[in-house]
Amino acid sequence: MSVGKKILKDVSRSFYLSIRVLPRAMREPISLGYLLARASDTLADTADLDPSLRADLLDGFAGILRGEESAGWIERIQNEVVPHQTHEGERVLLENISGVFDWFHSLAGQEAPANAEHYEAVSGIQKSIGVRLHDAILTVMDHILRGQRLDIERFELRDDFYFTLDAELEEYCYLVAGCVGEFWTDVGEISLGKFSRIESSRLHRWGANYGKGLQLINILRDLPNDLKNDRCYFPGVDASDKKALMAEAARWRARARSYLEEGHDYACSLLHRRTKAATALPGLIGERTLDLLDVADWQQLERGIKVPRSEVYRSVWEALFV
Repeated sequence: MSVGKKILKDVSRSFYLSIRVLPRAMREPISLGYLLARASDTLADTADLDPSLRADLLDGFAGILRGEESAGWIERIQNEVVPHQTHEGERVLLENISGVFDWFHSLAGQEAPANAEHYEAVSGIQKSIGVRLHDAILTVMDHILRGQRLDIERFELRDDFYFTLDAELEEYCYLVAGCVGEFWTDVGEISLGKFSRIESSRLHRWGANYGKGLQLINILRDLPNDLKNDRCYFPGVDASDKKALMAEAARWRARARSYLEEGHDYACSLLHRRTKAATALPGLIGERTLDLLDVADWQQLERGIKVPRSEVYRSVWEALFV
């Protein structure tokens, strides 16, 4: 197993199962995008570091993606961030982040294939598949980095922030996960050409909502832990009122289920069996997580909600027949 695959397996948990199922044309850009997003997420979540430092490092991350000099930033990562990593996979990922950046930048320099279907005319300029994938990764990382930085600014650099509107939570879920559904769509259309039987605009909308639904599940599952860290993502609710929190959680679980339904429709519209299975799998695991959340009390939430491995394998099997 190559170092890249080993890192990916160590940091991606159940998502690695989806990546393995994808056809190779999609697998490599999706893997690269995931490694970049996981690296930035590791930076954002390293609680031992001052939040201002983490916000600054995220800005530097965005600059490197856009071609700025990286040596000084990478040295800071090795000296100031890597020693604080307790997760082996995340530590190795940050130790090798220079290679991940090199992989990303190499996409834009790939020679264009001879097949004309790998080109897209933009403002009269023919873009190769490598350039288009580079642009798609840059776009999704712009959103993710903005969402991660906003999270730090709101909950760590301020002491008076709380969500007041559903739209604010929806925006956050889009920035850190909904945009990934759009990215998945872009990569499929760029890499495979004929990707779905429905129009691209609807597929992008379904993909964005699918990603938001998966992020809502993360928020619902992590509710007690987030509250301990002075983070309450539910709009307009008293964070000290457990009864109100549980009622609000039920409302957001219903919304998450509706978004997963769109994800199911998305998967069913795809033309390739492998992409269909890989796309459906996170939603099937998400549905099982919601089932557990539906019957969990506060004490069970505090202990942690996790889908049993046997149910994960069952989801993998079901995904093959979507």
